[in-house]
Amino acid sequence: MEYETCRNVSILINQSGEGISGELVLTLSTIFFSVISEIDSFDRLENGIALGIAIFSILLLALSITAFKKTGLKVTIYAIIIFALFALQQILDFLDDIFITLDTPIVGVIISSMTLAILVLFFLAIVRTKIS
Repeated sequence: MEYETCRNVSILINQSGEGISGELVLTLSTIFFSVISEIDSFDRLENGIALGIAIFSILLLALSITAFKKTGLKVTIYAIIIFALFALQQILDFLDDIFITLDTPIVGVIISSMTLAILVLFFLAIVRTKIS
């Protein structure tokens, strides 16, 4: 999605006329602000959030593995698989945004399939604990 922005630039021009001319400063300022407006700061924010989610899900994966080793509860196996899938999904989505070569339809299908698998595993974990 492209956003077109219009910026009003105010320039303080030296009253004595010495130094850089007002037109040059205005031209340079206009070029500078048009280049800055082209940079989508939301892409960096989105990538940072995706990377943070991936790191957090890896941390939860490690905690789930530790909990399974200590308790031996089979329900935690669902959590281990879910957090592993979620971490892989976030990393793949992050890499898809960074590298153009990964921007293919199959990657989108894989990411959507991982989301479906995560939801099914959540459902199975809830149903299995209710039955037991």
